[in-house]
Amino acid sequence: MAGNKQADIVTAAIQLFQQKGYHATSMQDIADAVGLQKGSLYHYISSKEDLLVDIIQDAIAQYNARLAEVKGMDLPVRERLELAVRYHLHGIAGNLGMLTIFLRESYALNPEQQEKISAESDRYNRMFEALFAEGVESGEVRDLDPKLATLTVLGACNWLYRWYRPDGAREMVDLADFFVDVLFKGIMDRTA
Repeated sequence: MAGNKQADIVTAAIQLFQQKGYHATSMQDIADAVGLQKGSLYHYISSKEDLLVDIIQDAIAQYNARLAEVKGMDLPVRERLELAVRYHLHGIAGNLGMLTIFLRESYALNPEQQEKISAESDRYNRMFEALFAEGVESGEVRDLDPKLATLTVLGACNWLYRWYRPDGAREMVDLADFFVDVLFKGIMDRTA
Protein backbone atom coordinates (compact mmCIF):
# COMPACT_ATOMS: atom_id res chain seq x y z
CA MET A 1 0.00 0.00 0.00
CA ALA A 2 2.73 2.48 0.95
CA GLY A 3 4.58 1.71 -2.29
CA ASN A 4 1.48 2.44 -4.34
CA LYS A 5 0.88 5.72 -2.51
CA GLN A 6 4.53 6.67 -3.10
CA ALA A 7 4.11 5.96 -6.83
CA ASP A 8 0.87 7.97 -6.84
CA ILE A 9 2.67 10.90 -5.23
CA VAL A 10 5.48 10.79 -7.80
CA THR A 11 2.96 10.57 -10.67
CA ALA A 12 0.96 13.49 -9.29
CA ALA A 13 4.10 15.56 -8.74
CA ILE A 14 5.25 14.91 -12.31
CA GLN A 15 1.89 16.04 -13.69
CA LEU A 16 1.75 19.12 -11.47
CA PHE A 17 5.39 20.14 -12.02
CA GLN A 18 4.87 19.76 -15.77
CA GLN A 19 1.63 21.75 -15.81
CA LYS A 20 2.30 24.45 -13.22
CA GLY A 21 6.07 24.38 -12.82
CA TYR A 22 8.02 23.29 -9.77
CA HIS A 23 7.87 26.60 -7.88
CA ALA A 24 4.17 27.15 -8.54
CA THR A 25 3.26 23.68 -7.24
CA SER A 26 2.66 23.52 -3.50
CA MET A 27 2.81 20.54 -1.20
CA GLN A 28 -0.92 21.12 -0.72
CA ASP A 29 -1.43 20.71 -4.49
CA ILE A 30 0.36 17.36 -4.37
CA ALA A 31 -1.56 16.24 -1.27
CA ASP A 32 -4.88 17.20 -2.87
CA ALA A 33 -3.99 15.30 -6.06
CA VAL A 34 -3.45 12.05 -4.14
CA GLY A 35 -6.21 12.50 -1.58
CA LEU A 36 -4.03 13.05 1.48
CA GLN A 37 -3.82 15.70 4.13
CA LYS A 38 -0.73 17.84 3.67
CA GLY A 39 0.76 16.56 6.94
CA SER A 40 0.23 12.94 5.86
CA LEU A 41 2.21 13.59 2.69
CA TYR A 42 5.37 13.87 4.78
CA HIS A 43 4.96 10.24 5.81
CA TYR A 44 5.85 9.34 2.20
CA ILE A 45 8.24 12.11 1.17
CA SER A 46 10.56 14.41 3.07
CA SER A 47 10.23 17.52 0.91
CA LYS A 48 9.13 18.84 -2.46
CA GLU A 49 12.79 19.35 -3.38
CA ASP A 50 13.64 15.71 -2.62
CA LEU A 51 10.71 14.68 -4.80
CA LEU A 52 12.11 16.80 -7.64
CA VAL A 53 15.56 15.28 -7.17
CA ASP A 54 14.13 11.75 -7.29
CA ILE A 55 12.22 12.50 -10.50
CA ILE A 56 15.26 14.02 -12.21
CA GLN A 57 17.62 11.26 -11.03
CA ASP A 58 15.22 8.62 -12.32
CA ALA A 59 15.04 10.35 -15.70
CA ILE A 60 18.81 10.58 -16.19
CA ALA A 61 19.33 7.03 -14.88
CA GLN A 62 16.95 5.72 -17.55
CA TYR A 63 18.81 7.65 -20.25
CA ASN A 64 22.21 6.43 -19.09
CA ALA A 65 21.02 2.82 -18.99
CA ARG A 66 19.56 2.99 -22.52
CA LEU A 67 22.64 4.63 -23.99
CA ALA A 68 24.97 2.15 -22.29
CA GLU A 69 22.88 -0.64 -23.85
CA VAL A 70 23.11 0.92 -27.33
CA LYS A 71 26.82 1.61 -26.97
CA GLY A 72 27.46 -2.07 -26.18
CA MET A 73 25.52 -3.46 -29.14
CA ASP A 74 27.34 -5.38 -31.85
CA LEU A 75 26.30 -3.03 -34.68
CA PRO A 76 28.14 -0.59 -36.92
CA VAL A 77 28.69 2.76 -35.22
CA ARG A 78 26.37 4.63 -37.57
CA GLU A 79 23.51 2.29 -36.67
CA ARG A 80 24.26 2.68 -32.95
CA LEU A 81 24.30 6.48 -33.30
CA GLU A 82 20.98 6.41 -35.12
CA LEU A 83 19.56 4.06 -32.50
CA ALA A 84 20.87 6.32 -29.72
CA VAL A 85 19.00 9.27 -31.24
CA ARG A 86 15.84 7.20 -31.62
CA TYR A 87 16.04 5.96 -28.02
CA HIS A 88 16.66 9.52 -26.82
CA LEU A 89 13.61 10.84 -28.67
CA HIS A 90 11.37 7.96 -27.67
CA GLY A 91 12.54 8.46 -24.08
CA ILE A 92 11.33 12.05 -24.18
CA ALA A 93 8.04 11.15 -25.86
CA GLY A 94 7.38 8.20 -23.56
CA ASN A 95 8.16 10.12 -20.38
CA LEU A 96 7.18 13.60 -21.45
CA GLY A 97 6.32 14.81 -17.96
CA MET A 98 9.46 13.45 -16.35
CA LEU A 99 11.72 14.76 -19.12
CA THR A 100 10.03 18.15 -19.15
CA ILE A 101 10.82 18.43 -15.46
CA PHE A 102 14.40 17.25 -15.97
CA LEU A 103 15.06 19.68 -18.81
CA ARG A 104 13.09 22.63 -17.43
CA GLU A 105 13.28 22.43 -13.64
CA SER A 106 16.81 21.23 -12.82
CA TYR A 107 17.80 24.84 -12.08
CA ALA A 108 15.57 24.72 -8.98
CA LEU A 109 17.87 22.24 -7.23
CA ASN A 110 20.40 23.36 -4.67
CA PRO A 111 24.07 23.47 -5.81
CA GLU A 112 24.96 20.08 -4.31
CA GLN A 113 22.02 18.38 -6.00
CA GLN A 114 22.73 20.19 -9.28
CA GLU A 115 26.28 18.89 -9.13
CA LYS A 116 25.06 15.28 -8.79
CA ILE A 117 22.62 15.67 -11.68
CA SER A 118 25.26 17.42 -13.76
CA ALA A 119 27.68 14.53 -13.16
CA GLU A 120 25.11 12.03 -14.44
CA SER A 121 24.27 14.25 -17.43
CA ASP A 122 27.98 14.58 -18.19
CA ARG A 123 28.27 10.78 -18.04
CA TYR A 124 25.55 10.53 -20.69
CA ASN A 125 27.23 13.13 -22.89
CA ARG A 126 30.62 11.39 -22.55
CA MET A 127 29.08 8.07 -23.64
CA PHE A 128 27.53 9.77 -26.66
CA GLU A 129 30.82 11.55 -27.45
CA ALA A 130 32.70 8.24 -27.19
CA LEU A 131 30.26 6.63 -29.60
CA PHE A 132 30.71 9.52 -32.01
CA ALA A 133 34.51 9.37 -31.65
CA GLU A 134 34.36 5.64 -32.39
CA GLY A 135 32.50 6.50 -35.60
CA VAL A 136 35.17 9.03 -36.56
CA GLU A 137 37.88 6.46 -35.92
CA SER A 138 36.11 3.81 -38.01
CA GLY A 139 35.46 6.31 -40.82
CA GLU A 140 31.68 5.91 -40.55
CA VAL A 141 31.09 9.54 -39.57
CA ARG A 142 32.80 12.80 -40.41
CA ASP A 143 35.76 13.95 -38.36
CA LEU A 144 33.98 16.59 -36.29
CA ASP A 145 34.54 17.67 -32.72
CA PRO A 146 32.74 14.89 -30.77
CA LYS A 147 31.74 17.19 -27.91
CA LEU A 148 30.27 19.84 -30.20
CA ALA A 149 28.56 17.23 -32.38
CA THR A 150 27.04 15.65 -29.25
CA LEU A 151 25.80 18.99 -27.93
CA THR A 152 24.28 19.79 -31.33
CA VAL A 153 22.49 16.46 -31.71
CA LEU A 154 21.25 16.26 -28.13
CA GLY A 155 20.26 19.93 -28.11
CA ALA A 156 18.07 19.39 -31.17
CA CYS A 157 16.56 16.26 -29.65
CA ASN A 158 15.97 17.77 -26.21
CA TRP A 159 13.90 20.61 -27.61
CA LEU A 160 11.26 17.99 -28.50
CA TYR A 161 9.81 18.32 -25.01
CA ARG A 162 8.67 21.87 -25.87
CA TRP A 163 6.56 21.04 -28.91
CA TYR A 164 5.85 17.31 -29.07
CA ARG A 165 2.28 16.22 -28.36
CA PRO A 166 1.37 12.51 -28.26
CA ASP A 167 -1.89 13.28 -30.07
CA GLY A 168 -0.13 15.38 -32.73
CA ALA A 169 -0.23 14.93 -36.49
CA ARG A 170 2.87 12.71 -36.66
CA GLU A 171 3.63 9.42 -34.97
CA MET A 172 6.78 9.35 -32.82
CA VAL A 173 8.33 6.72 -35.10
CA ASP A 174 7.97 9.11 -38.06
CA LEU A 175 9.40 11.99 -36.05
CA ALA A 176 12.39 9.87 -35.02
CA ASP A 177 12.95 8.94 -38.69
CA PHE A 178 12.83 12.64 -39.57
CA PHE A 179 15.33 13.58 -36.85
CA VAL A 180 17.75 10.82 -37.89
CA ASP A 181 17.46 11.89 -41.53
CA VAL A 182 18.08 15.59 -40.82
CA LEU A 183 20.75 15.04 -38.16
CA PHE A 184 22.76 12.54 -40.18
CA LYS A 185 22.12 13.68 -43.75
CA GLY A 186 21.41 17.38 -43.29
CA ILE A 187 18.93 19.60 -45.09
CA MET A 188 20.92 20.48 -48.20
CA ASP A 189 20.14 18.83 -51.52
CA ARG A 190 23.37 17.00 -52.39
CA THR A 191 22.40 16.79 -56.08
CA ALA A 192 22.11 20.57 -56.55
